[in-house]
Amino acid sequence: MEASKKIPQIKPEVISELLVNHFESMLANFYEMQSSFLCDLYKRYKGIDSGNIILCLARNTHLEIIRMREKNLNHDVSLKNFWFNINSINKPTLKIISIVNQTGIPKETARRKIKQLMNKEYIMHNEKNKEYFWTLLPKHKNAYTDVVNREIEIISKFILLCSNALNLNFSLEKIKIEVKQQFSFYWYHFLSYELNWIKMWQQNIKDLDLILITLQTVIPALKYMDKKISLKEIGLENTYKLIGKTKKEKFSDSSVSATSISEITGLPRATCIRKLNKLVELEFLIKETKTKRFYINQSSGKSKKIITKEAVNSTIKSFSIFLSIVLNSIASS
Repeated sequence: MEASKKIPQIKPEVISELLVNHFESMLANFYEMQSSFLCDLYKRYKGIDSGNIILCLARNTHLEIIRMREKNLNHDVSLKNFWFNINSINKPTLKIISIVNQTGIPKETARRKIKQLMNKEYIMHNEKNKEYFWTLLPKHKNAYTDVVNREIEIISKFILLCSNALNLNFSLEKIKIEVKQQFSFYWYHFLSYELNWIKMWQQNIKDLDLILITLQTVIPALKYMDKKISLKEIGLENTYKLIGKTKKEKFSDSSVSATSISEITGLPRATCIRKLNKLVELEFLIKETKTKRFYINQSSGKSKKIITKEAVNSTIKSFSIFLSIVLNSIASS
């Protein structure tokens, strides 16, 4: 029998170049994926800071599950077997200082959020060592499974977009099946990426709700963006100009309202209004006086404080590493 054609290893640098070359088409899909993920975090844990703490503890849990293969190479790390796995391992714990270092959340904020999560039984702790661990109680099982299945669907669509750009013969179904079968392996790497990405924003603007609002303003702008200009032409340092360049006939469609953002994110409308006005103060957004809708300000250099060359570079670099791991693993499966 003729051996199947082996796909060469896909290096992160190749994917980085791909993301830059197809920046206009891929960025909207990327931000939609991130928006969905952050909205789920906010709605489940009543705050992205709280959700970020869960991500930190959950990543270590998936790593502990993967390590079960040190004893048995065929150990099942699938989503189907996840409930068994999480109840079979010794729960990995972290001290509050480790959580602070890994998330970038201020210590007092982390302490307050951890207390809230413990009250809702998302986190438990070892009183003797003052260490915390993630827990999934039976009452959380169905909700968690539903959320993960939804996230796998969204992530798989973005992976498919990248694989198509690389001319890989993957189907959406193949990607979803692979992620579910090797769930803890992929989820460990995905959560590692998300922690790094969220920490970057935590350090840059120190307000994670603000970045969730920013995503909602960026996505429609990208959807109706003028495709005549490209990132290659303007450079990474002027990315905000590319994102803000909307076709004139679609200008009204690219603006957003506090009400629409509240409905999408789950953030209270009053919070959305406050955060949107903050983005106006930062000159990232402009507010239309008559309609009270918001759109990206393309004329101010201050916009670069949020969509910076460094932020775009960091996002592309770290996500390229994740995509490289995923695509190479699927190719070898």
